[in-house]
Amino acid sequence: MDQWYDGCVSKFLHAFSSFFFYLLGGSFFVAYLLVRNEVGAPWAVWWLKVADLPLIAVAILYGGTSLYLSVKRKEGVSWPLFIFIALPLFALFLFLCALNFWGILGFPQAAQI
Repeated sequence: MDQWYDGCVSKFLHAFSSFFFYLLGGSFFVAYLLVRNEVGAPWAVWWLKVADLPLIAVAILYGGTSLYLSVKRKEGVSWPLFIFIALPLFALFLFLCALNFWGILGFPQAAQI
């Protein structure tokens, strides 16, 4: 039961995250083209500012599940491998969130010339 459950969940997360990764990535590409050509600029600029963290989260989930599925053995759940992959990716996501909200969190900033 555990082997079937792990295979279904990890493959579902991989498929789910890949769909949204390509969807959000494509929308960023289209929004950039709209901003660059000065068509629909307010909504495209808003989208580029707002949807960066969801794209990062989906990209990390997609990359993590891809790595987990390619490295793990076929039988059962590999919890050490899961933790070994998930902890650095979670730390990377927290670091990118901190960079995204750097000014709001009150961290020191470089002087602007």
